[in-house]
Amino acid sequence: MAALANLQLPTRRYALGVSLPGEALKYFRYWILAAVAISFLGPLALSRYNDIDLSTWFYTANVAKWFTAFIGGGFLAVLVPNMIAVGLTRRELSVSMGIFGLLWSLSLGAVVFAGIALERAYYHAMGWSQGIDANDVVAPIGSWSETLGFAAVYPLVYLVYFTAGALIGAASYRWEGTGWLLLVPVIPIVFSLDNALYNTEPFGPGWAGFLGGFIDDWGRGVVLAGIALVLAGLALATHRILTDIPLRSKKA
Repeated sequence: MAALANLQLPTRRYALGVSLPGEALKYFRYWILAAVAISFLGPLALSRYNDIDLSTWFYTANVAKWFTAFIGGGFLAVLVPNMIAVGLTRRELSVSMGIFGLLWSLSLGAVVFAGIALERAYYHAMGWSQGIDANDVVAPIGSWSETLGFAAVYPLVYLVYFTAGALIGAASYRWEGTGWLLLVPVIPIVFSLDNALYNTEPFGPGWAGFLGGFIDDWGRGVVLAGIALVLAGLALATHRILTDIPLRSKKA
């Protein structure tokens, strides 16, 4: 990013963080548009052969969690050597990634929130049921207020996935060959909280949600507090790793 050199030193970390979500949305815009189209047109096509009782947007939103983790880790792994090479400090990079993650999660969460709300109206007009697969039982999401409450937590969920991905990306760069092993403790914690929040099987490896059995009875508020606490821990760990990354040339 040659333009980085022209930014004012005291504010460049914020300017970079604010610019990254737009660049990411621009880069992946066709993927996002395709996901929106499939989410709304898919049930219409399937309704010719089957009754529609599951929310397509719920599964689209689950795919977006993996996508968000990939964004957090992938962008960071690319940015670390490039940004340091053009003069950005490691602390500035940490702040930039924090702003990036917050704005990305809010943006994607807003898209999912709007999608679930529009889907409810769409399903109601078509006479379909908007539900989720809650441990092998189709459970309706509920009333309008319950639907909006169901969708409102997605920005927080995406932020914890983004931060988890960023942590893995930073650790993989910091400790080449072994940093990815942080997946072992991070995935079960994040997946299990996600599982408990929606009372569903985790959208990924079955073993990843084994802790969910211990937190199913916590209640939604406590689970959300747990997610916020884990988010803070992941963010702190990512910041510490980023600011400790040695300045080195990557091997060709």
